[in-house]
Amino acid sequence: MKTMVYPERRLEVRAEYDLLVCGAGMAGIAAAVNAAREGLKVGMIEYFGKPGGVLVSGLLGVVSGYGCGEERITSAFMNRLRERAVAVGGVNERNGYLMFDPEKLNRILLELLEEYGIDLHLYTRLVDAVREGEALRYAVVASKAGMGALEAGVFVDATGDGDLAAMAGCPFEMGRESDGRVQSSSLTFQVSGVKAAEVPQTMPEMSAIWRSFPQQVPIDHMVIKYMPERNGLLDGIVNMTHIPDCNSLNPADQVRIRREGTRQAFWILEFLQKHVPGFEHAYISATAEQLGVRETRRILGDYVLTEEDVLSGRDFPDEIARCCWGIDVHNPTGTHTGIERPIRRTYGIPYRCITPRGISNLYIAGRPISATHRAFSSSRINSTCIMIGEAVGLAAPSALRQRDTRKADVAAVQEKLVREGTSVHRSER
Repeated sequence: MKTMVYPERRLEVRAEYDLLVCGAGMAGIAAAVNAAREGLKVGMIEYFGKPGGVLVSGLLGVVSGYGCGEERITSAFMNRLRERAVAVGGVNERNGYLMFDPEKLNRILLELLEEYGIDLHLYTRLVDAVREGEALRYAVVASKAGMGALEAGVFVDATGDGDLAAMAGCPFEMGRESDGRVQSSSLTFQVSGVKAAEVPQTMPEMSAIWRSFPQQVPIDHMVIKYMPERNGLLDGIVNMTHIPDCNSLNPADQVRIRREGTRQAFWILEFLQKHVPGFEHAYISATAEQLGVRETRRILGDYVLTEEDVLSGRDFPDEIARCCWGIDVHNPTGTHTGIERPIRRTYGIPYRCITPRGISNLYIAGRPISATHRAFSSSRINSTCIMIGEAVGLAAPSALRQRDTRKADVAAVQEKLVREGTSVHRSER
């Protein structure tokens, strides 16, 4: 392999923060907002041009995972966000999920980050991490202004892929323990012009139509969520493409996900137009800018969540979030895409899962927490990712004072979360 020597250079330190959040997805935003509410000076970087992560740039729109049997879990951050979305007609509540209009959510989040004084750097790529001993000191970033550095006392990796943690030298695992293959990816797309009065109202109705015809897309059910109706028409978010055996950290696989996802999207549209009432004149109005990636790195922390923890509904003394999602492995090589093993009890997410090994001032917020491959297939659900972000934001001031995430006052964090209305322990439901 041919190599070159990249010249050493002196970088401008463009800003100093108490807390720097890398990634403006929902977990990162929850962390940033809660930290700012606690009085910290917060910076945030985001590669895409919009905050909201997969809900906005990925067009997913939907937040699910708030119920398990008779148990219900709640998020104070999402309750406040829902109120803002309702006020602008930007959310549809049906069948146990919240479906946000991605563009209205983008507007809400931009306003929210500005309201709390969070210094937002859009179109900014994380390039490297610089440590001093056990502590992370700088995040090296690149934008149209060139390369620079951002300094902070505490950092949050909310990239979804554990990029900052990996750059900082934290240990991680990827994919199945047996062969390293990760869950399949998707490309979400939006259809418009759907006649509200004619479209089937439930997922089982839609899936029955899907299974009645030969398929060119290897999934066994239909997943379409609708935004609020306008003048008798619906915009629907379609999450049905299925691209197995791709590692989205590999640039060539990113191209394959985009190319194959686009091909499948237009085939699905053709199927909907021919066979599903209300879709006769529907059209694709957008494909997601951000790929629907389910799994890349899992950053190893002070505790590794296991499948047994998930299935047994385990509680932990240091739990800072809850999850109600079953084992949901989107087969890396096959076609299965449904929940493989539902759970009857919620389980806790330990604080120790968000503190990476070998570093003193870094949190993981969102998807790549410390978990086995199969446990991760449950904990990755976005409602739980958001609650983890809430906890990180409340823990950050204590970690900053103590100069160590492991010395943060977890009991005080739990108390604040419960007081605000976020589910932490089983008794809050």
